[in-house]
Amino acid sequence: MDTYKTISSPAQAKITVKKSSFLAFAHPIDSEEEATALIRDYRKQYYDARHVCYAYRTLTEDKYSDNGEPSGTAGRPMMGALQSADVRNVLMIVVRYFGGILLGTPGLIAAYREAATAALQAADIVTRTREQQAVIEFDYSAMNNVMKIIKERSIRVVSQHTDMRCTLTISAPVSVMEVALPQLAKFTSSPSS
Repeated sequence: MDTYKTISSPAQAKITVKKSSFLAFAHPIDSEEEATALIRDYRKQYYDARHVCYAYRTLTEDKYSDNGEPSGTAGRPMMGALQSADVRNVLMIVVRYFGGILLGTPGLIAAYREAATAALQAADIVTRTREQQAVIEFDYSAMNNVMKIIKERSIRVVSQHTDMRCTLTISAPVSVMEVALPQLAKFTSSPSS
């Protein structure tokens, strides 16, 4: 999977269901650590809310939390909205202010999914290319061979350092690197990614 859909910038939406307010916030993220930090920030900011629930998808995993709502009534429907939009590297947070009227399990599921869907509809969904970086080191005598492969495969040189040997940090879509790294290994010290 070299490409994936995500959102270009944060987006938000608000819905009201039987006097309960649901504030939905969608954020682009690059890692689980970034998601965890944002969740912590929202829980501090909305300390007076009854629930601050979340769902997020990175390129490698999906996670969600009901944050005190009945099991499966908040995080899972929010995850369903992310999966329906087929987005990755997105964190969805929905803050609920209780309005005094119980919504029941079907009502909660519908409200959390609707809030998450509304935030995604407000977002700009874009396609990104998943890239891999690697650092390669080689002798000057291999420069022409290495640069030929880099040029043929349209690999981007992120940085280069020349001392006793040449060191390049390179980046390209994952599928390109899967082919190029074994070719480059013939002329380099073992590449690290």
